[in-house]
Amino acid sequence: MTFDTGTWWLIGILLTALMGIVGALVSRSIFLQLDKNSADIKEVRENYTTRTSHQKDLEAMRRDMKEMRTEMRTEMRQMSEDVKDIKENGVRREEYLRSQLKLENKLDRLMELMMKGAG
Repeated sequence: MTFDTGTWWLIGILLTALMGIVGALVSRSIFLQLDKNSADIKEVRENYTTRTSHQKDLEAMRRDMKEMRTEMRTEMRQMSEDVKDIKENGVRREEYLRSQLKLENKLDRLMELMMKGAG
């Protein structure tokens, strides 16, 4: 089977058109990817923190944490002293009830003496 000149021209035109379409699709996807990458790069540039700024923030945070630890230790010591003071100077429930019972007994005896004295 032999092809004449017109057939070869048709095959050449079709191959050229096919290669043009494939090239356009490839270049389109490449340019879309480049646009996406440039948008990502722009976002990173807008939102990134420099190393020195990051180090300053870390140091400030460490100082704050150290101050909080010192403050917490001071408060814990104060609370411990308060608990000791309460243990030494406070009255337990049992002691309170015992003293109330003694007081009630004394009032009962006083009331009895008053009733005998009035009668």
